Amino acid sequence: MHLVRLIYVSTMTEACDTSALQRILDVSHIKNSARKITGMLCYDPSFFLQCLEGPQEAVNELYGDIIKDVRHKHVTLLEYVTVDEREFGAWSMAFAHSSNIDKHTFEKYTRGARFDPFALNSEQAKDFLVEVAHHGSRLMTRQR
Repeated sequence: MHLVRLIYVSTMTEACDTSALQRILDVSHIKNSARKITGMLCYDPSFFLQCLEGPQEAVNELYGDIIKDVRHKHVTLLEYVTVDEREFGAWSMAFAHSSNIDKHTFEKYTRGARFDPFALNSEQAKDFLVEVAHHGSRLMTRQR
């Protein structure tokens, strides 16, 4: 089995309100567990930054669905690599709202007052998500 990690950013649309976001998380926990996908979603009122890890075919299929989802636009792939181990193995889908991220972590990866994940390269995006997951795990849902 080829294990891959995929990281993308996107801009939210008006179709993604608070209840839609909760549905995304609820469905992710159920479907990702069944597909053996783990990962993390960082949400800002304007953006998504998400990492998916798992079997290549399952991650590819999920990303295909994500690209077609009307709750966001400008879906931009930052990273797609084969990996030996998962960074987010404890979470079917960890979730962090940008307002809950530690100020020092946030400042380390942002250049201005507003978080813009489109300004991150693939390594910065991965490092940011890993740091948030490992240092801010009390803020996130741990479900497998």
